[in-house]
Amino acid sequence: MKKLFYKISEKLFDSLFKKIESTKSFRLISTSLVFIFLGSILFIFLKKNGAFGINFSSYIPDSYFLTVEIVFKILLAIEIIEMVFMLAYSISDSMAKQFEIFSLILLRQAFKEFSYIDLPINIEHTTEPMMFIMSDIFGALIIFAGVYIFSKTQKYVEITCDPSEKTNFESAKKGLAVFMIFTFIIIGIYDVFLYWKGSNYFQFFTMFYSVLIFTDILIVIISLRYNHKYSVVFRNTAYAIATILIRFALSLPHFYNALMGITALIFVILLSHIYNKIDIRDRKIENKKSILE
Repeated sequence: MKKLFYKISEKLFDSLFKKIESTKSFRLISTSLVFIFLGSILFIFLKKNGAFGINFSSYIPDSYFLTVEIVFKILLAIEIIEMVFMLAYSISDSMAKQFEIFSLILLRQAFKEFSYIDLPINIEHTTEPMMFIMSDIFGALIIFAGVYIFSKTQKYVEITCDPSEKTNFESAKKGLAVFMIFTFIIIGIYDVFLYWKGSNYFQFFTMFYSVLIFTDILIVIISLRYNHKYSVVFRNTAYAIATILIRFALSLPHFYNALMGITALIFVILLSHIYNKIDIRDRKIENKKSILE
């Protein structure tokens, strides 16, 4: 039964990875984003000139800046799929991708704040949106730099030396990745459905990060089967904590969201640095033991 699960997981994952991560797919996505962006601008222009009825107009944004938010949301969806694929190969790379996505979410929020600024600019009414924009863009910039530092600290160490156990662990993560992709699609469809009904649709990325928290914890539990070393368990569990902090950041108001995201990033950078020091020490001890034996 276990072998069948691993086999199905491998086949589904590899098939999805090949189709989604291909050069052809990215070109198609890029072309689609161009048409969506230009089409959104056209629809807003037509709405402003009274080309549509009241019912249909209610589904179209009022600000041209919101077209950027629409495109960014699709772009973020693609980034999330890439992050899920990374989860099957490297937990650390997946963690870095989470912060990259969060920084793009901050930039998307900055574009959204621009939509609240009327032209010509009235200083009295633009002070608050501009403060929010500054918070978002500089928060995103700090995280952008922090991700680079975090990636530089990574030293990839296999969770187990046994080739068959390593394959099984990767297959288990691939199974989780496939589950996450289908969950992502279901959440996205439901979000669009609520929007089309005119309901107060829930926060798409916030919801997905909530699911991701439980996936990270499940990976920690599965990894115990292959390596129960304290430093490895601590690192993987701490990564799950970092995901929780990002999830909180997505729900916090301006200023606090960027601060929480930066705090989470500093946490994983320190974690990675300390883990590397411990790993080097443990390897030296193991080498000494092997020499003595």
